[in-house]
Amino acid sequence: MFPPEDYAIPKGSTVLVTGANGYLASHVVDILLETGFKVRGTVRSRKPWLDKLFEERHGQEKYQSIIIPDLAAEGAYTQAMRGVAAVVHVASDVSLRTDPETVIGGAIDNAVNILTAASKELSIKRFVLTSSSSAAYLPSPNNKNVVIDENSYNDTAVDLAWDENTPEHVKATYNYVASKVESEKESFDWIDENKPGFVFNSVLPSFSTGPILHSEQFGSTMGRTRNLLKGDRLATIMFPPGYFIDVRDTARLHIAALLDPSIGNERIFGFVHEFNWNDAISILHKLRPNNKRIPRAPAREWRDQATIKLKGRAEEIHKSFWDRSWIGLEESLKDGIAGWD
Repeated sequence: MFPPEDYAIPKGSTVLVTGANGYLASHVVDILLETGFKVRGTVRSRKPWLDKLFEERHGQEKYQSIIIPDLAAEGAYTQAMRGVAAVVHVASDVSLRTDPETVIGGAIDNAVNILTAASKELSIKRFVLTSSSSAAYLPSPNNKNVVIDENSYNDTAVDLAWDENTPEHVKATYNYVASKVESEKESFDWIDENKPGFVFNSVLPSFSTGPILHSEQFGSTMGRTRNLLKGDRLATIMFPPGYFIDVRDTARLHIAALLDPSIGNERIFGFVHEFNWNDAISILHKLRPNNKRIPRAPAREWRDQATIKLKGRAEEIHKSFWDRSWIGLEESLKDGIAGWD
């Protein structure tokens, strides 16, 4: 494991994590606390269960919630930034609204707002942005001609988000994807133009599975996957086959990008292995053999055959910093449905 004396910020210092009550962000907080850091987490409204969760897991005075109702408001981060050594910006608009101006414009404003605020706090030395695999591309059936590298952005989704002819039932999805594309692009452009006193990296996780830390959380992708146990096939419709990553491994990539001084100005692609819903449903049947509500696998089977050039780089970062291998799909799903029938 990476030696603490070589961390880019001192062990025991405070890290700001936005959207701390979310599926991924809560794991980032959890592992940061486990690693020996203090965390200040932003939430849009009071979440008593969140403070209790981390107090029970890590003790008192290690985690603090701070309420910021509007992340794009001027001065929103002034109090939250004081004295922190680093920022992990996970929060994003998952409202699935159909107005692109609100969703995409809001994401850009939020990114610029928090980067600007961080640049004014001299104690901040590192900044990690959560992007998404969808910011680079969307999977297409059995297409071997797709090659993804550090320069890949999903401009097609941006065009579709702004296209008035895009069907209403998919508009919200394209708005979300476009918000990830444009906020990540804008962030790197802002860094190039303003050259702040901190190092910047982004992490692009693929479809996330694994444990949900608290019953108050739906768990986004894993919440939808859990619902397959109830016979709900919506996940197989909403999310095309692609690559997966366990949420804990995604959190570890964020923390490596935060603490390893050799990682700077990188897009880190969290793609563990391709999967489709036949794989996932087969595993769920194996894990819950007596559950008759689990649906059959989709009749049409296809796979994401894109070449992800930087997939190996993420694995190298994960292995060198944490000295551990990726969590596999079966283990991830097993942990993700623990306690669910």
